[in-house]
Amino acid sequence: NTGNVTLYNIAVTDPLTGLNSTITRLPAGVVITYVQTHEITQSDLDAGAFTNVATASGTDPDGDPVSDDDDETVTAEQVSGLTLVKTASPVTYTAAGDVITYTFTVTNTGNVTLYNVTVTDPLVPVFGGPLALLAPGASDSTTFTAAYTITQSDVDAGQFVNVATVTGEDPDGDPVTAEDDATVTSTPNP
Repeated sequence: NTGNVTLYNIAVTDPLTGLNSTITRLPAGVVITYVQTHEITQSDLDAGAFTNVATASGTDPDGDPVSDDDDETVTAEQVSGLTLVKTASPVTYTAAGDVITYTFTVTNTGNVTLYNVTVTDPLVPVFGGPLALLAPGASDSTTFTAAYTITQSDVDAGQFVNVATVTGEDPDGDPVTAEDDATVTSTPNP
């Protein structure tokens, strides 16, 4: 109470923390402190911050309303991260026409949700996706697949190397990327 008269029936609320308390009488100069907690949610992290407002409202000795509110904003330390593991099977080939199958494991290594996650490979068409969202810590190894048919020039070269890229968007719409390559080698048979 920052005034010089006693206040009555003061409702103290903070919807975010669930605070809902009533002080029947608060003399001038008296301070009452509430300690409340809020457990951070994934949506708080994705939003980058959360703000809550506490309100105190009561009446003075004449019954006139007195109120005040205050807000506090807490910002998140957002970290965006992706990894991609590209696996080829089999890892060797012997002739043109052999088919190499690729699987892709995508993992969100950050602390924010990623959206529109896609895998691309300039040398091999990738099927599946995009993933609408990928939660922090989540991995996906079944959505994206690809296959490549070995050519005679691949046999002659002795190996086939290609690089795949995973791309997603953080909650602010900024891109997050990672890449991985896979090498398959030929078994020489002159």
